[in-house]
Amino acid sequence: MQALKDDIIRMAGEHPEHLEYVLSKFVEQKFKRGEYLFVAGQVCRSVYFVQSGLLQVLYLSSDGVEKTADIVTGNNWFSDIDSFKKGIPSQVSARAVKSTVVYKMNRETFRALMQKVPKFAEVYLTIIEGKYKESASRIKAINGLNSIDRIEWLRTNKPEFLQEVSDKLIASYLGISKETYCRQKQGRKTVENSQ
Repeated sequence: MQALKDDIIRMAGEHPEHLEYVLSKFVEQKFKRGEYLFVAGQVCRSVYFVQSGLLQVLYLSSDGVEKTADIVTGNNWFSDIDSFKKGIPSQVSARAVKSTVVYKMNRETFRALMQKVPKFAEVYLTIIEGKYKESASRIKAINGLNSIDRIEWLRTNKPEFLQEVSDKLIASYLGISKETYCRQKQGRKTVENSQ
């Protein structure tokens, strides 16, 4: 729980009021590889802080192919915000790629906490703004860059993925085939080794 505490302090300031109360409202949950936090069509009922592990946020394309909408590594927040906030079915599923530990808070507790501890509402807004910025950057990269530049974008913006995430999952995240990703990655290693 220390990483969760540190992240809230980072966003709320050195001595946030009611910090221990806020932390007491999170519940730890462990997921084994392949287990789902929720699936498309269900309501996402919690906001999550990923303590450790790796999550894949995925959806099925119109032709039934599994696509990666997001990858969430440790020390990051996650929720399907629209589903969580409005109580509507999610358009995505969230699955543990490896053993994952999260701290979660359900919607009812979350709403009550935002009213009781206004500073926590500011923390939530900071989380949402960060996720929006991250998503916008990725969408711009996917839509505007070729495969080589997408991989370079990943190296610059998500270097932890290169150590923690499989080639197949990275390729799906970047919107390119696994073969293309591996070929471009291998070509880059060859160039780096020759320098």
